[in-house]
Amino acid sequence: MSYKEAIEEFNSEDENGKSRLVYAYFGLAIYFAQCLEQTFINMIWLDRVFKKRVKFQNEVNEIIDAVENSRKTMGALIHEVKTEYSLPGNLETDLKKLLDTRNYLAHKFFKEQIQKFETELGQKEMLKYFCDFVDDSKGVDNELNNYYYHYTQKLGLTEERIIELMEELKEEEIERVKTLSSKK
Repeated sequence: MSYKEAIEEFNSEDENGKSRLVYAYFGLAIYFAQCLEQTFINMIWLDRVFKKRVKFQNEVNEIIDAVENSRKTMGALIHEVKTEYSLPGNLETDLKKLLDTRNYLAHKFFKEQIQKFETELGQKEMLKYFCDFVDDSKGVDNELNNYYYHYTQKLGLTEERIIELMEELKEEEIERVKTLSSKK
């Protein structure tokens, strides 16, 4: 996603559409923060599975459940990833910046920036902030992939298999909606 595309979309909207678009991009930024957090979770359980050399699926499931249901903050997850994967300093710096931005978005952004909704320039600045965060998150997520790629390959989680799993989830949701619709 690029800021340029966001601005093109923004300029084609009316006043109400512009406000909704700012909220939509805020939601997108939070979504990518959650995706990044899930990457940390995946990295942790993958590392644990391989370090413990588990042999049975139930052991794998227990490790995944323990990590997935942990109440660790994003900062704690990042710390564990940095420790277990020996990340270089520049990536650690990027992770710290993303964590700080994510925390600001989640806890203070609108409280401190709400006045920007009053002008188009302010709304565009908000869009820029969100787009920059999304781009930075995607970049770090791609870089992190290099650190756990060999684990996923050993487990058979190839790109093709991930696409298959996503299609299965999509089909399950379509079936769920059909079932709900037929009950009405």
